Amino acid sequence: MSSLSSRLFDYFKSLDETNAKLLEALGEIGIRNITLLANSTKLPVTTVSFRLKKLMKEKVLVTSNPDLSKLGLAKAFLIATAPLGRQTTLLETIRNTDYWTYIIRCYGKFDGYCAYFAFPASHMKELEKYIKEAKNLQVFTHSQFFWTTNSRVIPPNFSLYDFKKKEWTILWEKWVNDVLTGSSELPEAIKEPYEYPVLVDKKDLLIIKELQKDESIEFKKLAEIVGITPQSVSFRYHKHILGRNLIIDHVVDVYPFPPPLSDLYVFIINFNNEKNLAKFANTCENSPFVVSYSKIIGRDSLIVNVYILKTDFPNLIKALNSLFTKNLIKSFTYATLDPTSYRRQTISYEYFENGKWIYTSEEKIKKLREICRTH
Repeated sequence: MSSLSSRLFDYFKSLDETNAKLLEALGEIGIRNITLLANSTKLPVTTVSFRLKKLMKEKVLVTSNPDLSKLGLAKAFLIATAPLGRQTTLLETIRNTDYWTYIIRCYGKFDGYCAYFAFPASHMKELEKYIKEAKNLQVFTHSQFFWTTNSRVIPPNFSLYDFKKKEWTILWEKWVNDVLTGSSELPEAIKEPYEYPVLVDKKDLLIIKELQKDESIEFKKLAEIVGITPQSVSFRYHKHILGRNLIIDHVVDVYPFPPPLSDLYVFIINFNNEKNLAKFANTCENSPFVVSYSKIIGRDSLIVNVYILKTDFPNLIKALNSLFTKNLIKSFTYATLDPTSYRRQTISYEYFENGKWIYTSEEKIKKLREICRTH
């Protein structure tokens, strides 16, 4: 067992109900307002402060998931199979766009890479053109590319965790029934954007990209990075970032299951209608194996990231098949992801100038052709 896996496994062995409450609250509120955390958990401020410091020493990280549509950015998803021996070409093709946010190796139906992008909404056609050119150059043999809504990242939820036995109990028949009887109201986070306004300037973006790395960063440190006073950082944080609702989720980096006993997957699930999609999405909120989900724009489909115990994976597939027989799901496909291979970066703030996102399509396609020649 690796040191990371051992640390995570030991952490859950010692997890108590108080820390669980705090982790749940961190996912809903974030890490910056201790008074609000105390009120939410009904714990003394001193207890919250002490336990937060201890959690941070144990490397529990809280980061921000921004509302890309309010930054003038459109979220995109690509999963592609590379020809034999050309995985590096596919990887460099994705990286060449500059606006990728997450890249991970995938196996199974797709043997190549899975990637997410936060791409300038004013240049969406250019990314589609780039992907088409990559296909023509045989960078990948088959692929799926979609524009999506923002991702909803599921906060920690310990309602199915037995603190005495130190284990999770997922009743799969109940889970299927919960989906069937769930709310048919579409979650706010995955409602399709009607527009992509730019509600920030460069300084706001610099603050947001640091919050994407660590939400607990001090205003003093942010001031040094942005080149303004701590008071100005505070104003921008409260009036711009919070005031304009630029943060969708507070992401708590806690694995619910030991990594050696678990696997990571991406599912593309197609539903019979939007109400059925909403029922599934709302049930994800209490599903410890769901990491995040986003809606494919213009379709009744979800992209769902799943982290699940190996022993429970067959139960999940059986449950999805049950939802198919009950006419809630139309179809689904999935690929296995390699968590040791992932690459992540923040929004590409460095390409934002004078209130606009910069993307030079001709240069990128020229570089793409060079990549294909040299790899």
